[in-house]
Parts: sequence; C-alpha cells; structure tokens
Amino acid sequence: MYTTSRRTALAALLGGAMATAARSMKVTRIDVTEVIVPMKKGAVTSDNYGATRDVSLAEFDKYSKFLLRLHTDDGLVGLGETGRQVPAEAVHRNAQWLKGKAIQDLDLSLPQLGLPGNRTADAFEIALYDLLGKALGLPVCALLGGCHQKKVAVSYWTGQRTIEDLVKIGERGVELGFKNLKFKARNGDPIDRQLAAVARAAPSLSFIVDFNSSIPDVPSFLHLAKRLEGYPVTIEDPVPKRLEWFAQIRRRTNIPIALTPGGATQMYEAIRQEAADVFNLGGNMREFVRLGHLAEVAGIPAWHGSGVELGIRDVSFIHAAAATRSCTVPSDTLCFLREHDLLATPFRVTSGFFEVPKGPGLGVEFDEHAVRRYRVGAVKTI
Repeated sequence: MYTTSRRTALAALLGGAMATAARSMKVTRIDVTEVIVPMKKGAVTSDNYGATRDVSLAEFDKYSKFLLRLHTDDGLVGLGETGRQVPAEAVHRNAQWLKGKAIQDLDLSLPQLGLPGNRTADAFEIALYDLLGKALGLPVCALLGGCHQKKVAVSYWTGQRTIEDLVKIGERGVELGFKNLKFKARNGDPIDRQLAAVARAAPSLSFIVDFNSSIPDVPSFLHLAKRLEGYPVTIEDPVPKRLEWFAQIRRRTNIPIALTPGGATQMYEAIRQEAADVFNLGGNMREFVRLGHLAEVAGIPAWHGSGVELGIRDVSFIHAAAATRSCTVPSDTLCFLREHDLLATPFRVTSGFFEVPKGPGLGVEFDEHAVRRYRVGAVKTI
C-alpha cells in the first residue's frame, strides 16, 4: 500500500510535478535481453606481459550483461543495463516484482527501491529514472539533484601493458583528445620505467595507476614511490585497505593517493584519518551522488569508477557525475573500448570530456541492429 508518509517522501524527493507525472505511470511489460560485447582487439592487456600478468583482465568481456526495457501504460520505455556476472534469475526476479506496479508506489528512499534482489537493483534504477525523465522532459541529472556539470571528464584506459604497448596507448589517447590515462598494475611491475617512457612520448597526459591493493605493505610501496615522484601520477589502492596505512603513505610521499572506499562508513573514516587525496566512487546513481556530496564537503575530488560497461550504464554514470560538484577527476566510462557501445548515437569523448546528454531521461537510445548482433538467445518478456 502507498502510505501517506511514502507519498510525502516521494513528493519531497521528486517535487510535486514529478509525483503528478508518475501518478498513472504503470509498468506493463519488461523486456530482458542478454548480450555479450567483446572489447576491441588489443584494448586491454599485452599477451606477453610476463609473470605478473592478471589473466582475469583478458577474460572479463566474456561475461554477459542484461539490457532492460521497461514499458509503461502511457507508451514510454525506460532503458537499463546490469553489471557483469549477474545471474539471469536475479534480473527476472526483480522484473517480475516490478511488473504491474505504478511508479509512485516505489519508495525511492530505499537503496533497492523495494526490489527483492540487490544485485540488479541498480539496473532497474537506471531504467526507472530514464522513465521519469522522459515523463517530465528532464535529464536524469536534474532528477538526481541538479546538473552541476555540463560535461564530465573521462579517462583513457588500458590494463597491464609492456612498455612499448603502453607508449602506443598513450599516443593513441592523446590523438583522441584525452588528458588522462589510467592503467592497471600489480606488485613487481616496472611502473617507473613505464611512466618514464609514456611521459616522454605523451607529455600532455596525466596518469592514474591502479594497483588493486597488490603491494603487500607500506615500506614496499614507499620504496617504489621514491621512483615515481615527479611524474603527474595518482596511485589508486596501492596496498590493502587499512586506512592507517593509507594515512602513513600520504604523510611520507607527495604522490596523490586514491582510495576506493567500501561504502559511506569507510569513506567517512578515510576523511577523518586524512587517508586519501582522491576517491574512486561507485554505487547506484543515488548512492554515488550521496557519496559525491560527502567528498565535496570534505574538499576531496572524486571520479566515477567502472566495471567497463556498455553505453546505457556509462551514460547513467555521466548523469550521476554531472549531479555532483566533486567529480572532477577523469572518470572510468569506457564503453568506447568495446566493439560497440550499443547506443544509437555512439559515446564520443571530445578533448577529454563527454557532454551530458540534454534530452529527457538518459538522453540516449539503443542501436537496435547492434543489440540484435550481440544478443545471446531470445529476448525474455516479463
């Protein structure tokens, strides 16, 4: 039952006009499409990288994703996209729960919107906000608190690379107009020589190097840090996420240190302990904006993380980033590295930025021919 308190909360969050627009909008059908879209050839790792090569980086694009189309009784369609490695049953369970419900019956104050399954709730959030934006003629960022940024900084990205390959990637990034290159590393990789080579070849680039917490302790990282000082580099998650270790590192090196917090509590503690210069934030759109506001209050810049998505999910990230003032570091929106982003108008980065779509909702639509090309099995209609 839609209680008075819930109706009041919805009206306060969305505004009276949105509540009115959503009053008669009922989800009548949900189409679920499974797709597998490979990365572009050579986009991720060097096959001959060596002993520290992370094999999982070469295989993540073999996992399927699910695309959502939420149809309503007034003819609107909201688009969504799941993360990787979610089971079909989790998508279908949420779809079955949502079918037949009116939008105003959802409690947008709940992290999962009331959906029974957490793992795919964020995909349904994307589709529902796309619907609401289309109903009101507003972009999603406006529904998330306001479009504070008209364009969002985006990073070029790659996995682990030999020095020769990384130089080529850096040069290619500059050709495409990027200002920042993010790449993966593991303990034992020759990061100092890699940075030296690519900085010579592409001096306009700044760098983010993600160690995925692979360096075992503070002394080991500080030994490496001495060789990295002087480069325009930020190091992400160098050691296991013990905040006292991050704070020690910050006190003993001038290299900016980025933390991927495990939620609002760890983020607050990192701020309190002065354990991070930058945050890599994620979560669903509403959670990202909430964390982004916390970063803003703390005076710490952030970027939006990624699981290397397709176009719909990446555009949702763009809207969430645009709804914050703190998301100023180039974000991981990387669908342009897939064979296709499945968008009718491809995801284009210009001079290191992606312009926030101005149309209603997400402001983008599927390329139906591309969706059919990469579809796995039949469309599931619920």
